[in-house]
Amino acid sequence: MVEITILGSSAGDPSPDRACASLLIEIQGKLYQFDAGDGVSSSILKNKIDHSTIGTILISHMHPDHITGLFLELQMMYLAKREEPIVIFVPEEAEETVKKFMLATYLFPEKMGFDIAVRPVRPDRFFEDENVAVFAHANSHLVKNRGLIGTARYPNRMQSYSFIIEADQKKVVYSGDVDSFDDYAGLLGGCDLLITEGFHIDFEAAFARAAEIGLNHIILTHLPAEVYRQPDHIKALATKYGIEDLHIARDGLRVKI
Repeated sequence: MVEITILGSSAGDPSPDRACASLLIEIQGKLYQFDAGDGVSSSILKNKIDHSTIGTILISHMHPDHITGLFLELQMMYLAKREEPIVIFVPEEAEETVKKFMLATYLFPEKMGFDIAVRPVRPDRFFEDENVAVFAHANSHLVKNRGLIGTARYPNRMQSYSFIIEADQKKVVYSGDVDSFDDYAGLLGGCDLLITEGFHIDFEAAFARAAEIGLNHIILTHLPAEVYRQPDHIKALATKYGIEDLHIARDGLRVKI
């Protein structure tokens, strides 16, 4: 069995009652965390999660609402005297920067009390253990920055990924952000659950495409505040296309497959 817990469901605009993007996937008692937006530490505490069972953190891209909670989360682990090692995967373009920022924020490896390995996310299968295999698929979420990056000669490589998670004979697809639902092309065949941000997609087109391939288990997260206040329109659209199992994410939501 695979269990998903939404730790943060806010879109990029901070919310007074939602943490930014983060979720946990539990398999065989081990926790795998995807993204670490602002507020993730508080959400871990609110949901009474034993952070020592989080062995791997995987970051989809380097927008602040997906990464800035990581460093306070590590401090929380240090203050709680964690001893278990942890592996953090970030887009390759940010690997050295994340290591330097840990030093800049006084998260010195010599004092932490547990080993922290920072490794790169690379396309295709990049992480596997006895429970899970994770594949990264590049998406176009950051490509809109190409002109500015070229003009200013910034080193950014616009690396943003959707993740395919295979565990316990289940397939879960998660994407922190996409440019449009087209970024999922070729990824959703045989998918048991899609966890997708809803800020950048056309809902009707997305539900129509999902129906075409027989995907009817979807968690919508990372939504604008007005959608959370009035979700009935989205649910009606899903019903129109035969999407039988749609969840509008909230912090603390738990789903089992």
